[in-house]
Amino acid sequence: MNIEVSNVTKQYGDRVVLNIDKFNFNKPGLYLILGLNGSGKSTFLECISGINKVSSGSIKYDDKSFNDVKGQVSMLLQKSYIFNTSVKKNIIKGLLFKEKKWEERLEKYNSYIKDFDLEKLIDKNARTLSGGEKAKTALLRVAMLETKLTLLDEPTASMDLESTLVAEKLIKQMALEGRTVIMITHDLYQAKRIADYVLYMDKGKIIEYGGKDKFFSNPSNEKVKILLNIGNINSNQLLKASL
Repeated sequence: MNIEVSNVTKQYGDRVVLNIDKFNFNKPGLYLILGLNGSGKSTFLECISGINKVSSGSIKYDDKSFNDVKGQVSMLLQKSYIFNTSVKKNIIKGLLFKEKKWEERLEKYNSYIKDFDLEKLIDKNARTLSGGEKAKTALLRVAMLETKLTLLDEPTASMDLESTLVAEKLIKQMALEGRTVIMITHDLYQAKRIADYVLYMDKGKIIEYGGKDKFFSNPSNEKVKILLNIGNINSNQLLKASL
């Protein structure tokens, strides 16, 4: 799905938290969004998902409005909602309201359920799970929807290393199936492992964007160079970049 962002701002009172002149997610694949806390990452994702309305500007989806494509957009919030029912019913919840054969979809994702070590918990009430187990359940629910656009806000933040690697495999598989996946992370190493494209946000703006290899080897923005410790950055450059 092609997502075209044009002159988008988001304000809370007098405070501008998002200010993006123009950006296109114009290819299927896995886009990783990096940035410090308060840089506007989650707000950006929420605006793309339709959860949060922009203050000005527009976001188009294959040249259509959000209302025209909302059935093909799914989002996993950082604090994902868990329904008061079994793990299995949580995983298939999104398909119960669609004309989908959820049994076939569940079969497709059974290997991930096993690798996530959720098999023995499948009939347990999901609200009794640990934070990491809830995160895995929610990620599987979003994966099973198989929407053209999938938005993920730090989906592995509460997972252990083993589960994180399984989740990364699942997320990468979504993108390989031709979906557009946009994901927030604070983990540079995670971005190096799985990203196709990387964006870096600061103060509500995208200040660096490129394919993964270019982003990590040859960024143009001084702040990103400092973050990645690329080249010889002197103290004056450091001060200038921080302003």
